[in-house]
Amino acid sequence: MEEITYKKSLFGLSQLEALEKGKAHRQRLIQLVTRISTSNVGEKYPHHYIFSPPGLGKTFTVMNHLKNTGVRFIQVSGNVSMFAFGIQLAVINYYNPSHEKVVIFLDDCDEIFKTDANCNTMKNVLDGNRQFTYEKSLASQWKNLSDIQKEAIQYFREDGTMGFKVPTDNMVFVFASNFKLPVDDDVKTARDHGQARSGLLAHKNAIRSRCHVADFDINWQEHWGWIADVALNTNCLDHYGIDPDDIQIILDFMWNHWYHLTERSIRTIEKMADMMRDYPDKYKLFWEIDYLKN
Repeated sequence: MEEITYKKSLFGLSQLEALEKGKAHRQRLIQLVTRISTSNVGEKYPHHYIFSPPGLGKTFTVMNHLKNTGVRFIQVSGNVSMFAFGIQLAVINYYNPSHEKVVIFLDDCDEIFKTDANCNTMKNVLDGNRQFTYEKSLASQWKNLSDIQKEAIQYFREDGTMGFKVPTDNMVFVFASNFKLPVDDDVKTARDHGQARSGLLAHKNAIRSRCHVADFDINWQEHWGWIADVALNTNCLDHYGIDPDDIQIILDFMWNHWYHLTERSIRTIEKMADMMRDYPDKYKLFWEIDYLKN
């Protein structure tokens, strides 16, 4: 790759410098995953919340490196109701009777922090009594559950109660989101201005206080550098079906048109590579049609 001429942006940062910064951010995430894999469920704050702009491959990076550490982990959906989330936890612990440590990875976790009630439930999941509690009647949902789910709920259901309680003291939670949790100053500003959402911000800030939080609040050049680092360290022929030099053409296109792109992600590179391979004479025209704003 020595022959590549790295271009400078309007702000003077070269592609090479952006690549190095993006790589450094990715290494921070990898180091974070290593810490997660070695964390002890007995620690006061074993849980993590990871924020970054969309398209950086957080899920791929976390999942891939957790696999390499050998830690037991399970990916569950965070874009569900609290009832469905509790069902997932019940099934996990029902089939983990020894209550060994398990890392629960939630991608797209915004739904479970959507309301005051949800946040209060999650506070107890992460800290305090460390259990998930669902106190409503199960009658209306029961017929929609699988036999495995019913069996798990019955195991964690106390006689004479409507809902169920699942212990979470053996679980380390890792949340990944495209939305930042508010810091103390955000809550204060909202309260000072009498904003209606200040209460929910306070609850989300309380979630932040119960986790180690990694905010990858990066600029566009570092964002480009992050996805460029992924692309350049992937076997181009096997994964993309094109040569490394062709990958650089894609990265140059994204660099030069960043603010006009409709998509800015690792998947964008994959789709642009497909066009380059399938339409070798017209791929730039199709890029402009599909990936640039009118």
